[in-house]
Amino acid sequence: MLGRARTFSLMGATVLLAGAFGAATPAIAATHTTAATSEISYAGAAFGTEVTLASTVESGKSALATLGCTSQTGITHTNSVASVGLPGIITSGTVSTGARSESTATGSASASTATTEGASLLGGLVTATTVQSASTTSRNSSTGAFSTSAAGTEFLGLTVAGIPITGTPAPNTKITLPGVGYVELNQQTAHVYKGSANLTVIGIHVVVTLSTPLAPVGTQIIVSDANTSLGGPVTGLLGGLAYGASANVANTIIAGEEFPQPLGCLGTSGLTKSNTGAAVTIPGILTTGTVADTVEGKDNLTAASGEVTSTVQGLNLLSGTLTATAIKADVTARRNAKSKNPTLVNHSTFLGLDVPGFPGITDNVPPNTQLSLPGLGTLWLNRQIETSNKITVIMVQLDVSVAGNPLGLAVGTTVNVASASIRIH
Repeated sequence: MLGRARTFSLMGATVLLAGAFGAATPAIAATHTTAATSEISYAGAAFGTEVTLASTVESGKSALATLGCTSQTGITHTNSVASVGLPGIITSGTVSTGARSESTATGSASASTATTEGASLLGGLVTATTVQSASTTSRNSSTGAFSTSAAGTEFLGLTVAGIPITGTPAPNTKITLPGVGYVELNQQTAHVYKGSANLTVIGIHVVVTLSTPLAPVGTQIIVSDANTSLGGPVTGLLGGLAYGASANVANTIIAGEEFPQPLGCLGTSGLTKSNTGAAVTIPGILTTGTVADTVEGKDNLTAASGEVTSTVQGLNLLSGTLTATAIKADVTARRNAKSKNPTLVNHSTFLGLDVPGFPGITDNVPPNTQLSLPGLGTLWLNRQIETSNKITVIMVQLDVSVAGNPLGLAVGTTVNVASASIRIH
């Protein structure tokens, strides 16, 4: 753990250092000898409707129900809304959704359903009395084999371009919508591997590919989406997130998590997944160059491990209050089958860090270095938050606590730059 904090004065400002200057990559947790148990990973989600135009969400996921990532059976999450409406694009009646983890006669399963009543798309071009999508992913505990099923998926009162379609269409039925694009009915995407499986079922999926008064080209409409996944047994469930920057005032978002890259509970099979961007600008607060956020993880019966990084080039915070050539938040976690808690390590670094008025601050900033900015608030460098199974590093964090500050920032404003977190549970 970190040493006792020390406070001293630097050029009229207060500096709180959590330890002596030195390497910023200490081991965070020692290895424990308590045996860990293997786990099955259950995940699932369902929602009623969604409308997007290119990458812009026009109408978000209605009645979203998520199971998350859990190793417990008997968990059920549900949601519902009375209606959905986006004029000219989609209307519906009641939407009901649910996702659950369960024990079965032969083993275990994740299951989800999404039911949408009274759906009408593009002014009645596609309609249905009821659209129910069902997804189940199962594991046979005797054989270890995974399987998927869309049993329970059904359509009532379906019409496409005025033509009634009786019963439930075959999986992945694609119908051309003249002058508009196409619709795919009972769309199913399944993957079954040796150690995991997943299934997504979308009841109705309309894609606008032609210029039409009904909707812009690129519009996609989804009705009744249910997805599930199952994996394991594994040593532990992974999780994590990297993002380049964010800003908020309490629960009010100024700028959301920029270029986020999550780490799934079963890892990435050792492959690196990334989300990058050319720059971030939060007006009046910060500018950056390239941002690159990455995750990588492995999970099996013998060990679980992962790495999460966020690299931000050319940071300029508050018009020169802090600048850096490059900042990298880099955290790792590893747990083997004989350990209860993972080993967590912070490998994060600064390059070309400059905080005017604080000449003692160099690139080798220890975890949880705290600088007091007169008339503004607190600036954290290499902020490190840990529990027994999780570590989060935020390389630069600004907390505004002074009202009427020269920058006009509201009290409670929090700005994060280069954030990486990872956990094994």
